[in-house]
Amino acid sequence: MTETFKDRLKALMGMQRPYTFARKCGIEKGLFQNYWQKGKIPTYENLLKLQRGTGCSIDWLLTGKIPTLAGRVDKLQFINSGAENSARQRRLVDTTLALREIYLTAPEKDITSVELLLNCVLRQAKRR
Repeated sequence: MTETFKDRLKALMGMQRPYTFARKCGIEKGLFQNYWQKGKIPTYENLLKLQRGTGCSIDWLLTGKIPTLAGRVDKLQFINSGAENSARQRRLVDTTLALREIYLTAPEKDITSVELLLNCVLRQAKRR
C-alpha cells in the first residue's frame, strides 16, 4: 500500500538501506531523515533527485496517483531511422497499452507486483 509519501518512498527503496538509497539519489542524510522518518515532503529539487534516481513520476511521489496515458499513447511517434528502431517503438506502444490495461482492470496486488518487477528491472538497467 502506498498511501503516504513515506509509503511510496519505502516502495522505491525496496531492500536498500535508507541512507544508501539517499546517497544514490544525491540527497543529504539529514534531509532524507526528515522524509524517511517524519514523512515530510521534499523540496522540488529533491523530488527531482528522487525522480531521476528511480525513474518514478513526481506526480506519483506526491499523490500516489499513477499518471494516465489517455491521449498520450496515440501521440508516441515512430522514428523512421531503421526497421529495428521502428519495431522497438511499436513494442513500446504495445507494452504501454498493456500496462494501461493492467492499471485500469487488475486488482491492487497485481499492480503492486508489476511495479516491483519494473523497479527491479530499472535498477538492473542502471547498473549496466
